[in-house]
Amino acid sequence: MKLLLFDIDGTLLHANGTGRTAVEKALSDLCGCSISTDGVTFSGKTDPAIMREILEANGLDPADTLVRDALDVYEETAHAAFDPDTVDALPGTTALLDRLAPRQEVHLGLLTGNIESMAYRKLNAVDFDHHFAFGAFGSDHSERHHLPPVAVARALAHTGHQFRGADVVIIGDTQHDIHCGRHVGALSVAVCTGRYARGELAAHDPDVLLDDLSDAEGFVNAVLG
Repeated sequence: MKLLLFDIDGTLLHANGTGRTAVEKALSDLCGCSISTDGVTFSGKTDPAIMREILEANGLDPADTLVRDALDVYEETAHAAFDPDTVDALPGTTALLDRLAPRQEVHLGLLTGNIESMAYRKLNAVDFDHHFAFGAFGSDHSERHHLPPVAVARALAHTGHQFRGADVVIIGDTQHDIHCGRHVGALSVAVCTGRYARGELAAHDPDVLLDDLSDAEGFVNAVLG
């Protein structure tokens, strides 16, 4: 039995800059000054870590209370922004999830830096939310490498099965997705649909490296075969 933990942004979908715009508006409203996200990379990071980095880049003290307030305002600002007009499913993802969902030996979960409400809001915009009953989120911990054990514990609670080692597969588009599960023995699947090119991801030695998720049969053979 396999537990497949999917990242969201750059792996299953693109929000086309909507999140960055919402973050800038939320932080500007909260801090009472113009906040820029220029030079801050979002890919592979958790929402709390992104907020902290943006505040630092704008000369503000990223105290825990301010980060929490920033996430609350971001949640309010961004919730209405993610919809079918702003979020696009990436090639092949709809067909792949539809193929995986009925398989009794496969359980689908999330491992994402998004806070939980934003994760499901984005997924809802492309009708993917019903595939994922559980997961680990940026709202669980600000450091991504702490999230795999959270996802595995929730999978146990949801399925009654204890997933260990290579039974856990983490699918994502950054080096952070590749590395975060290694301390629990998880397999990594890297897809080149985010901001990182194939060569950049290959340098981090993922167990499987795919250009995208458009070949459902190839994915099943490589990951479940």
